[in-house]
Amino acid sequence: MAKWIWKFGELEIYHSLMLHDRRQQYGFPEPVVWKMYAPEPVVVFRKKVTTQGGVFRIRACGHASTSVQTGENPWETIKCGGKSEISLEAGTATVQIRVSNAKTFPCIYVDGIIESDESWEADDLSVNFAPVGSSPLFTDREKTPESFPFAYEAVFCDKREEMSGGVLFDFGQETFAAVKLLHLTEERVRINYGESREEALDDEWSVIHFVREPKEGELSFEPSAFRYLYVSDKGADVEAAYEYLPLEYRGSFRCGESLVNRVWDVAVYTFHLNSREFFLDGIKRDRWVWSADAYQSLFVNHYLFFDPEIEKRTLIALGGKAPFKRHINTIMDYTFFWIMGIREYYQTYGDRKFVRQMLPQMQEVMAFCESRESADGFMREKPGDWIFIDWAPMDKEGALCGEQILYARALECYGDLLEAAGPDVVISAEEDAGGPYRVPDEKDRPGRAGHIGQKYLQKAKKLQEQIRERFYDKEKEVYVDSYESGRRNVTRHSNILAYLFLPCDREQKRNIYEKVILNDEVRQITTPYFKFYENQVHALEGNGTLLEESIRQYYGNMLATGATTLYEEYDPGMKGAEHYAMYGNPYEKSLCHAWSASPIYLLGAFRLGVRNTGVAYETFEVCPNPGDLKSFSGRVPVPGGAVEVSVNEKEIRVKSDIPGGTLKINGKEWKLAVGEEIVVSYEEKNTDHGR
Repeated sequence: MAKWIWKFGELEIYHSLMLHDRRQQYGFPEPVVWKMYAPEPVVVFRKKVTTQGGVFRIRACGHASTSVQTGENPWETIKCGGKSEISLEAGTATVQIRVSNAKTFPCIYVDGIIESDESWEADDLSVNFAPVGSSPLFTDREKTPESFPFAYEAVFCDKREEMSGGVLFDFGQETFAAVKLLHLTEERVRINYGESREEALDDEWSVIHFVREPKEGELSFEPSAFRYLYVSDKGADVEAAYEYLPLEYRGSFRCGESLVNRVWDVAVYTFHLNSREFFLDGIKRDRWVWSADAYQSLFVNHYLFFDPEIEKRTLIALGGKAPFKRHINTIMDYTFFWIMGIREYYQTYGDRKFVRQMLPQMQEVMAFCESRESADGFMREKPGDWIFIDWAPMDKEGALCGEQILYARALECYGDLLEAAGPDVVISAEEDAGGPYRVPDEKDRPGRAGHIGQKYLQKAKKLQEQIRERFYDKEKEVYVDSYESGRRNVTRHSNILAYLFLPCDREQKRNIYEKVILNDEVRQITTPYFKFYENQVHALEGNGTLLEESIRQYYGNMLATGATTLYEEYDPGMKGAEHYAMYGNPYEKSLCHAWSASPIYLLGAFRLGVRNTGVAYETFEVCPNPGDLKSFSGRVPVPGGAVEVSVNEKEIRVKSDIPGGTLKINGKEWKLAVGEEIVVSYEEKNTDHGR
């Protein structure tokens, strides 16, 4: 089947550029704060074909010129120029289409006796042809990849409230929609968008607002986030079209507790709103793509949509292009999360082709990181770096423990990915320096990706050992933020990362859990961002109630404030409009933030208990854990189907659409046969019986 094709990565680079250029703040555009990349203006597409003869047609985004080489001699070429319909004689030929596009990005659609698909190659005139990019979203000749294929649905105002200076529209819940104002009578009209009523009514501090002159009583606006709209014209009416990415809901969760079900539903809606061209952090502020936010979104996606395409788009856009000169989002740890994210993608879908296509940029990024190592191999802050980890006080003097843990994990993941690329891939002559990969001749042995991968795995192991030597406090029996400052400061963050990403033994993990995670004297985590990791530790330690307590107290109380989507942060000590303030301004907190959708992942992985243990679920385990829920059921998507789990006070039921699964309950194991339901009663679960 014919589809649109482009030089790999260019669609994502283009739409990332457009996305990050659209943000509005306080009446003005708000440019992005990190390095952005632009598409190549000229690309050559080629394919060697053998046909019975006939006609093929070309549609291009940009100016296209086609040539057909009919023999081995490059001078045996027919120049077809800009023709959109070309005849081929029977036989073998190499078709080459050169496209120039300085406005968007070069791409083509070919149909007829030959078709554009993944078998084509592309080059930006640097003599480095590589497999093209494509997407199942772009198979319609008439719908070019220059416009992203969102769906639209009318949404309606729940309440229209006339006020002294205008009218306030309440849509009942947060949405992301294109707005059209009708029946305007004023010469100049102001519109304030608000995630809250207070924001919409605040002319000075509403984050998104416009002042425009209507034409024939109407104004139209690009899609933005809001629940409330204030319009400074009492005669105004409004139409709104919800803009969203059509995604299939493949995961589900239901339990006997209405509050937990409501948190799940609101998390699903929140996450879908933030799943667009890429995984966004929030739909109002920032409307940008942040690497560590996206890393967590991968896990949520795996338990809800299981959509690999949005993951690929996000990872490609974040990785940028060569030359790579600054950390992703300017944040050191976010570069490491990008590498970790690619490995998580591969582990979930087993997509070796994508790994190969990403190798050149991974090499570029890793070469950048290695060039910034200190003499001892640790990563320390350099000009332009942001050492983040989380919004929390840490001892960042010298090398920060959490950064080193993530760097070691990134090295480990990169080594795994090089091995996953396959034995037929060879790294460039500089081996682990940045540069393109290539497929070797049979006799060409040096520099194979697997060999280089082993070097990075060894480097990761050495760094892990060095982290333990320098940052592990033998007296406290936990990790400190900095060994260079001498302050021996202990935070949850460094120890949570050590628990999850260092090869700690059982005793070390137990010490971290008891001396840090369960220790109220260690400063608490306040962001849903890092609660994502802390809740994993609770679950892995078998703490059967803290997950539900967190959902009820944190998210339940958040919903009690009137939230219709999940906030970037929630502080129970705040009241009223205090909940909307952040970054020193009254309404800059995102009230619809992707990282707050983590209950989808946590309930799927640690209550339904379905977790991938191989590549693309070749092996997986199902370890249902009731916690303190009396009953629950749900579906976890997997390649080729789903795993269904149902738990109540009498029995556990599990059924899988795919092979490779093992049900594990209290030390007992049952192999899952495709399509056959296993039922384990609570009277039987300590026996070897199941059916």
